[in-house]
Amino acid sequence: MTTFEGWPGDATAFLAEIAADNTREFWSVHGHRHAAAHAPMRALAAELEPEFGPVRVLRPYRNRRFRPDVPPYRTDVGGVARSPGGCALSVVLSAGALSASAGHWSFDGRQLRCYRSAVDGPAGDELALLLAGHTVDRGRALRGTPRGFRADHPRIGLLRHGGLQVVTSWPVGEWLATREPLERVRRAWRAAAPVVVWLDAHVGPPEPVAPRPRPSAVPEPAG
Repeated sequence: MTTFEGWPGDATAFLAEIAADNTREFWSVHGHRHAAAHAPMRALAAELEPEFGPVRVLRPYRNRRFRPDVPPYRTDVGGVARSPGGCALSVVLSAGALSASAGHWSFDGRQLRCYRSAVDGPAGDELALLLAGHTVDRGRALRGTPRGFRADHPRIGLLRHGGLQVVTSWPVGEWLATREPLERVRRAWRAAAPVVVWLDAHVGPPEPVAPRPRPSAVPEPAG
């Protein structure tokens, strides 16, 4: 399936049901229905790729290796592309909405320092103008004042962000069964492009995560 033709009604119904009963027992009986949400997402990703680059479609299974307390299955379907500077361009369908976002969900230490330094200077005025008209995810914003800055800083709101992404969401409806989702996501990512360019220039990609060392297989010497 390479041409996106929308999502069938059972796609969001299944996502609502897996959110309510996120168990292996439910999945063993109903897991085949995940294709109603997943296959159209793959088709959507394929149509976005020529303009935005490869879009990685998320698997339904959560990685619980380091978070065994999280539910075993995702309650949404999504895809992620990357800008040249490492920004995530994301599209996510849940039981209640289709959302498109662009930016960094969370900055690492180096990115945060670069971001605050840029916002503190002339580039901060540019960013404020670029964000006008966008909805900014404020989920990781500090309530207090970042260390080294005054509470009356003219861009204190931007300085409080621990990540920066712009988000556009649309409630689910009959339009999901058409090609309209493709056009909406495409327009949202295009509209976010100036913000992405700013983040690529002033923040850059996250630092690579060092692999965790494996436990040594050599037995300890007897005492």
